[in-house]
Amino acid sequence: MIKLLITNSKGTFDITQLIDTITWSGHYLQCARTLDFGLISTYTDKSIPTIDCELGNAVTFLQDERVLFTGYVFERQKDTGSSTIDINCYDRGIYLKKNQANYKFTNITPEAITKKVCSDFGIEVGSIISTGTSVTRNFIGVNLYSIIQTAYTLASEKTGKHYMIRFHGSKLNVIEKTKTEETLIIEGGNNLMSASTSESISDMINQVAIYNKDDTLVKILKNDEAIKLYGLMQGYIKQPEKEDVTDNAKKILADNGVKQTITINNLGNIANVTGGTVVVREPYTGLYGLFYIDADVHTWKLGQYYNKLTLNFKNIMDEQEAGSLPNKDGKKTKGETFAYNYKPGRERENGESLY
Repeated sequence: MIKLLITNSKGTFDITQLIDTITWSGHYLQCARTLDFGLISTYTDKSIPTIDCELGNAVTFLQDERVLFTGYVFERQKDTGSSTIDINCYDRGIYLKKNQANYKFTNITPEAITKKVCSDFGIEVGSIISTGTSVTRNFIGVNLYSIIQTAYTLASEKTGKHYMIRFHGSKLNVIEKTKTEETLIIEGGNNLMSASTSESISDMINQVAIYNKDDTLVKILKNDEAIKLYGLMQGYIKQPEKEDVTDNAKKILADNGVKQTITINNLGNIANVTGGTVVVREPYTGLYGLFYIDADVHTWKLGQYYNKLTLNFKNIMDEQEAGSLPNKDGKKTKGETFAYNYKPGRERENGESLY
């Protein structure tokens, strides 16, 4: 059983019976989960109570007394042609994007950085995963989310693990994205409603050229098989002085191969949230195995509950690269990258190269 509560200047009210549809969602590139619902409101039917739902009001959403969402109303829309008010809410993660700060950290762990930032801004701390690494970074006018996520991105390069920020109620948590105890099996004939998969090489990079600060070529890393199959698609990295970016180049090759987008619709389960995992068994599309949830949409409507999940074979995180090393403010420490496409033999009639 679901329950939706709103707290305004007059008190806390259960508005569940005044809601036609509820959508609860998240994405690995977003630091805040969202809650959207339509609140029935009409001046012609006096039997329907009028509940104030103003910007900034607190909202709590529960299923079977388990709190799924606590946040605030950020947007609302009324239309004379509709009997509902559309309400859009964010959890406390939105404030990490709405606040900017200046910090200079030297050999500080990501977990210590997180606790410092939270302490300065009055944010409650929940479970903060330890990385065993340290970070040196200046953040000048950077939002809080990018500060924390950058620190964990730098840690990820050393640990090989993936991290994400998630709020549980009022507390900020940093978790490792890994197989969870709540991993569910989703399969045809049971709880799977539909599945789709698509493949693309539009964003492929199969060769990376590394240049030094004097624009002299240092080395080239490439995926020979991908070049043979799809043609040359090269990325570029400028290597800072006294720094080896070979690992970064390898990562670019690994992260920019054939892109597969997997979407499934299934019977709802609150365990299916971004950062978690599911096992899918679907013979027509060939989807078998463990998948990571990149995005989730939970919908309750007319007594029915469904999920729409965006899945990935790979375990990925929102990699942020804010701030700079000391004395290099405003400059990226890993160099900038770009890509161009070229297929041998494909040239304009006048001989001009396609790129």
